[in-house]
Amino acid sequence: MNNIDIVSTFFTPAFIFVVIRVGVPLMFASMSAYVASISGIPNIAVEGIMIMAALFGVYFSAMTASAWLGLLGAIGIGIIMALVMAFFTMKMKANPIMIGIALNLFAADFSVWLLLVWTGSKGTTAALPSKVLPTIDIPVIKDIPILGEIISGHYFLTYVCIALAILIWILVYKTPFGLRMKACGLDEHTAESVGVKVQKVRLIAIILSGILAAMAGAYLSMGYLSMFSSNMTASRGWIGIAAEAVGQGNFLIVVLTTIVFAIAQGVVNQLILTNLPAELVNIIPYVCVLIGLVMLSVREYQKAKK
Repeated sequence: MNNIDIVSTFFTPAFIFVVIRVGVPLMFASMSAYVASISGIPNIAVEGIMIMAALFGVYFSAMTASAWLGLLGAIGIGIIMALVMAFFTMKMKANPIMIGIALNLFAADFSVWLLLVWTGSKGTTAALPSKVLPTIDIPVIKDIPILGEIISGHYFLTYVCIALAILIWILVYKTPFGLRMKACGLDEHTAESVGVKVQKVRLIAIILSGILAAMAGAYLSMGYLSMFSSNMTASRGWIGIAAEAVGQGNFLIVVLTTIVFAIAQGVVNQLILTNLPAELVNIIPYVCVLIGLVMLSVREYQKAKK
């Protein structure tokens, strides 16, 4: 690929549109990990919730002939899985990391079994007459050159994701409840001593985390694609968790890190059309994640030395 090709491929409105498109599930996943983490319960089950929500969203939309009811079904599954995590971590005092890993393993295998039962296939739900969430053309903006090509025409959940990112920032940094969430994550005993109901705050946070992860899964199977396929999350949940880890409680850094990962995924989508080996191209986002985590480790090591 020569210099002209690089410019025409990566510095275009179409490429930015692709970055937004592939970045939405990553942003949902990182927000899911973030709201749980700052309240003191790390949600390692983001990937598993995404898988189950993606499958049930397609199934419910096929059964009800409605994409909107499918989305509600996916969110319901996300809430149920979040409540399972809350029960074992908050009520039974189990290790949240181990519970998250268990839910991920459960979702990976159980989703394949359900797929086989519902469709007779272990690969995709192509046999189900599932529905797709609509795209939205923004009036006036869609007719503006360049800006319209970038912003308009995305799936419904794309705009929901942007709105929720703004609302989460407001919630965490501008409301008393956000202050309570951070207090619970920093020191639950101190938070309790000043009257914060830690269990209630954490329960709300983990449910919100489940909803966000479910939206990520629904976006993949009812927007990004029009069906569910086995392992379609492709570690996007883990990438979101990595973005949250790099941010270390700072939501703006979490968002910026997620954008970097989304750009890497956008580059993959473009390079996959070239003659470069697909196996080599596909590792680009994971290399970016590895670099981010190494930088985080170096920063933590430097802090420890001071």
